[in-house]
Amino acid sequence: MNKILVTGSNGQLGTEFKKLDIQHPEYNFFFRDIDLDITNKKLLENFVKEHSVNIILNTAAYTNVAKAEKQKSKATQINELGVKNLIELCEKYRIKLIHFSTDYVYSSHTKEPIDEQTETNPLNFYGISKRNGELFVENSNSESIVIRTSWLYSSNGKNFVNTITNKAKKEKNIYVVNNQFGCPTYAKDLAMDTLKILKSKKRLDFNGKIYNYSNLGFTNWSEFAREIIKISNLDCFINEIDSYLYEDSIKRPMFSITDKSKIISNFNLNIPHWKVSLRNYLNK
Repeated sequence: MNKILVTGSNGQLGTEFKKLDIQHPEYNFFFRDIDLDITNKKLLENFVKEHSVNIILNTAAYTNVAKAEKQKSKATQINELGVKNLIELCEKYRIKLIHFSTDYVYSSHTKEPIDEQTETNPLNFYGISKRNGELFVENSNSESIVIRTSWLYSSNGKNFVNTITNKAKKEKNIYVVNNQFGCPTYAKDLAMDTLKILKSKKRLDFNGKIYNYSNLGFTNWSEFAREIIKISNLDCFINEIDSYLYEDSIKRPMFSITDKSKIISNFNLNIPHWKVSLRNYLNK
């Protein structure tokens, strides 16, 4: 039986893996969060040895983009050194690793789809720390891959969908930027497709270490918000504003429209359009 360690299991993606546990008796899942700190290599090693872990799904990350600029040491510890610890253990014990990263490693200036060969150019320290963590996977001989995702949402935790829904129940007007484009990702879809990748029986990195994943199509934040309001049948008006008028000192990608054709063709995935998944989520 495959024994799968899910790190950061109280986060958005980790929680979705928890929900899939009962549907997959062929796997023995171990869900760990702050009780198994990935920056503590000795603790990690003792755990994987004791439980004979042979697959790790690393959803643990420092994800607060704004705070990362001030807490660089903490972001570095989790997003870089934590991944280094995992990779070293995967090499030592022949463990498979799927590490989840972010579209913030890119920096595109057009709506042209970004594929995995596009040069990385993170604009903020969060993106830098995530990219540095990816490099440990890319340079490893272990069976490991990076899945870059974007605009993640789920029922658990703080995310754009939940924020807009809650605000629209209290306010008649909401201001949302209209010139930042990207691809929403329903965490449930990503979790299910990750298990499909494992079930494919293919070597994870048979066609390289890097994959993009999000729901199909793209949007901007204001259109995304309007779709949330529409599906939820809420009485609220979305006012479009330019991001330059929004007081935010953090540089963020203006265009993060990723190409998912590689992961779709390599692992025979059928990824839904973002509007379909958003409707599934809000009407669940």
